[in-house]
Amino acid sequence: MISRRAAALAGLLALTLSPVFARQAAPPQTPAPGGQQGGRGQGRGQLARDRAALPKGTSMITGRVLAADSGRPVKRARVAVTGAAAGGGRGGGMAITDDQGRYTVAELAAGTYSVTASKSGFVDAAYGQRRPLQPGTPVPLADGQAAASIDLRLTRGGVITGRIVDEDGEALARALVTVQRYQYVRGERQLTPAGGDQTDDRGQYRVFGLPPGDYFVSATTSGLAGLLGGLQQFAAGIGGVEAGGRGGGRGVLAGLVGGASPEESTGYAPTYYPGVVNAPEAGAIKIGPGQEIGGIDFQVLLVPLATVSGIVTGVQDAANVMLIPDGAGPGLGRLLNQTFTGRAGADGTFSIRNVPPGQYKAVARSGGRGGEPRTGILPLAVNGTAVEGLTLALQPGVTLSGNITVESSGTPAPADYSVFRVEAPEVDPLPGGGTGRGGPFGGRGVESNGSFAITNLLPGLHYVRVGGGGVQGQGQGQTQWTVKAINVGGQDVSDGAIELKPGQNVDNVTVVLTDRTTEISGTVRDTRNAGSAGIYVIAFSTESAHWRPQSRRIQAVRTDQAGAYRIRNLPPGDYFVIATDDVDQGEWFDPAFLDAARAGARRLSLSEGDRKAQDLPVSSSAR
Repeated sequence: MISRRAAALAGLLALTLSPVFARQAAPPQTPAPGGQQGGRGQGRGQLARDRAALPKGTSMITGRVLAADSGRPVKRARVAVTGAAAGGGRGGGMAITDDQGRYTVAELAAGTYSVTASKSGFVDAAYGQRRPLQPGTPVPLADGQAAASIDLRLTRGGVITGRIVDEDGEALARALVTVQRYQYVRGERQLTPAGGDQTDDRGQYRVFGLPPGDYFVSATTSGLAGLLGGLQQFAAGIGGVEAGGRGGGRGVLAGLVGGASPEESTGYAPTYYPGVVNAPEAGAIKIGPGQEIGGIDFQVLLVPLATVSGIVTGVQDAANVMLIPDGAGPGLGRLLNQTFTGRAGADGTFSIRNVPPGQYKAVARSGGRGGEPRTGILPLAVNGTAVEGLTLALQPGVTLSGNITVESSGTPAPADYSVFRVEAPEVDPLPGGGTGRGGPFGGRGVESNGSFAITNLLPGLHYVRVGGGGVQGQGQGQTQWTVKAINVGGQDVSDGAIELKPGQNVDNVTVVLTDRTTEISGTVRDTRNAGSAGIYVIAFSTESAHWRPQSRRIQAVRTDQAGAYRIRNLPPGDYFVIATDDVDQGEWFDPAFLDAARAGARRLSLSEGDRKAQDLPVSSSAR
């Protein structure tokens, strides 16, 4: 019988996989009378009761859902209206389109709402979206208003099909196939899952509902067992969950159900089309709207497997050990690249079987359940032969502490500084903590007098970030403070990183805030001099040294329905400003994009407290 821990992880697996394979789901069903749907327990029924408890408004949203390619109505599409009511709380509703693609969502309270539409075989769409995957444009509603012609166009999803074979060219059944695309995660371009399937007895797979774009296909024989194991490994990293088994993939599932992972000399490596193990060497597959690409067949590579063993020093009770593929992205992308795990007992020894060749970070962690967190990290290369005698020395976390001060041009200083927050995220974060964000391996806290301490940080490079900048001035309404400088030992690190060394706490951090904030505002106009809604306005430093993920000298906002925009709290300096609709979410942190964008941008300078107006034309392309 599967343990309760395995059942809980299976539930976590379902939650994790649901967004990835959402486009593979069955078509939406029409809600039954009263909002209840069979086979769903109390979830949807409770949602309907919650909606019934909300005060009914007097506004409505109407429109049509049409196919983007033909303009024909899409019947039985699901339309969701969600947002914030003006009086506080969430509001919204749902409708199914009729045979003419029409929908009506009534009894809405005044507020601002997002409107989305979905149907199986199509890519989800949001109102005001200029292309798939971009955010939509909110719809403002006043009491008694009927917002008409809120039309949405659904793009037909693309399809990738193919066949997976083993080293002998035979069909490989039950292989997990993942279709990935590059997206920007925390400002960095990374492969992220867009859909997936499991091969049948002929080794065939089919992934549908894909937005237009370039895709990369990978396959692994770990299947759902490997994902379940990866989830357990991830949970072990963030919460001290005991890791069952002694290996990755199938071995972890065996540990969950009480078996043992057999040692293997060879095994299948996660492989990318057309038959390579490194993502940079994978072949891109370009998909247009509704296009089906077949014949994406490839062989999963057989590689030598090795055992990695060694000792964790400084263990008081036990420690989890993970081998994380170096350079793997966050979340599910890392799980699909197979993180391997083991457990070190009180004597510190560990052994992890069936590890394929590759570059890894070996990470040991202890103290995740109330004890003092301790971590050891080493780079590791595995080449198919056994790795013995690996030593991971556990180190205590580092504390970063200091004070917040303010420089005011007349605004009263905050009476309580605890409205601010100070964080120290890692430049290259590991899964599950040490980020200084209050997780199990990090803490933060600003006292009322402005002192703060961030505990349990991993050694290495960290940024220092300050948030929660709005405080109530005495009789002057909402006041916005912004960072002027972050000094560590006399050096300003507000635009850089600080290196934390093992066993060396840093207690001399001074955060200087100012009320002399900056602002750039204006209107984006089209060729007819009319305001353009839903256009991205990007302001970025003229100095390429600041072109990096999450730089405070790069900001992007979208114009409202009148084409107006406002960018606040940029540090003083020289900036390029450009308006474009040809940009992916987060792409504005990409140096290549910024280098191309500056040719069509306006240039301006900001000093402390500057308020500058700058109208902009829509750039046809920043690429």
